[in-house]
Amino acid sequence: MGDLSLKHVLALTPGGSMGMSGNAVRAGKFDQPGMNGMDEMKGMDHGAMTQDVGKMNHAAMASGPAMEHAGHDRGVMVQGKMPMDTANNGHVEQRMAFHEKPAAPKSPWLGLLAEDASSKAPLAVDGMSPERPWPPYDKLRALQPTAFDPHKPIREIRLTLDGDMVRYVWFLNNKPLSEADHIEIKRDEVVRFIMINRTMMHHPMHLHGHFFRVLNKQGDYSPLKHTVDVAPMTTTVIEFAAEEFGDWFFHCHLLYHMESGMARMVHYQNFTPDPATAAVRKHLYHDPFHPYGQVAVLSQMAQGTLVYANTRHIFSSEWRAGWQRVDEVEWEVTPAYDYYLNRFASVFAGVDLEGTGERFEKHEGIFGLRYLLPLNIASRVWVDTAGEWQFAASKHLELTPRLAVFSEAEYDTKEKWEIRAGGSYIMSKHFALIGQWHSRFGWGGGLRWQF
Repeated sequence: MGDLSLKHVLALTPGGSMGMSGNAVRAGKFDQPGMNGMDEMKGMDHGAMTQDVGKMNHAAMASGPAMEHAGHDRGVMVQGKMPMDTANNGHVEQRMAFHEKPAAPKSPWLGLLAEDASSKAPLAVDGMSPERPWPPYDKLRALQPTAFDPHKPIREIRLTLDGDMVRYVWFLNNKPLSEADHIEIKRDEVVRFIMINRTMMHHPMHLHGHFFRVLNKQGDYSPLKHTVDVAPMTTTVIEFAAEEFGDWFFHCHLLYHMESGMARMVHYQNFTPDPATAAVRKHLYHDPFHPYGQVAVLSQMAQGTLVYANTRHIFSSEWRAGWQRVDEVEWEVTPAYDYYLNRFASVFAGVDLEGTGERFEKHEGIFGLRYLLPLNIASRVWVDTAGEWQFAASKHLELTPRLAVFSEAEYDTKEKWEIRAGGSYIMSKHFALIGQWHSRFGWGGGLRWQF
């Protein structure tokens, strides 16, 4: 996909880091079907790519999901058909297909560091080999013309597909179903959804109650579907005749994505659901909280995090206690509430509690910001009610699917520097071995439990 530019690396928003900022989306820059994002791709000879795909920078494809605010144009009414540049509208499958034999799986030199299935090349980089081709939508052609009456009004609705792989929350136009109003349409118009995928995941989008046209280079013979896969970093455009009066669910058919927010209700204007349906409708928009966390017990210290969160609201408590190289156990607990803004940022408030043994030595309110810096460096800054401030930066790097290294540096205007670094090896879903050096408590090793 070309090299990542400095502009993308230093982008302040998730959408900008993918080359698909909210302003560009709202300006219609990505409204045409096909591959999007990463400015380096514009003007590239995709025919040449098929001959020299081995030189592509696959690291550029490993970017996380993107999520910048972008509204959809609900009220826009236009006449006629969307212009389709059939000369340049070849699907990604055609642009990126090649016939090189995939490399044989590497033989691991140490069983503990063995690759898992998800790291094999044909699986990790889809669309790059015959074993994992892109969807062949441009090859699909209806037997009969499917075009709608050109005199009908057309309502265009722009929908960005966004998400966060770390927290596993998924959005349409940067909002989950629980926060969003329905998509309102009118009977006897043609409704066109422009779906812009700003994530590195496939999203098979399904509309209940209707068949829709997937606009491709077949023109009037574009195929009819009820589900269409929107590939990573691409735009897919569908349109349907608004002739099925009622309320209809529109959602990603990866059900984990649907359950975590990537869905909407398509509502016909002036439709009133029956009382039984209206009585249970509120459950559709329910956004439940989920607990999770981890606890690590090492030879020199213990540390952990407990979290109770839904899509936007995060209640957490971080704690650590150390006993090596100190006279008494030193401990710190930081309960906090975060409001999640996007994949890059959240704001928080809480309390910082510190002590030695059974004595409280500090209890101050804190207010701060968490922000994901370039190169996936997590940062945190806060100011407390005593006027002191603290800054921390941390990095987690996976060397293999099981083995990772990590480091964190923390500066406090009162207590100065605190540093920790180490590594972990995942043994199972819930348990990992961990070794860590801490600037105050020294070296140690132990076990981490995550749930």
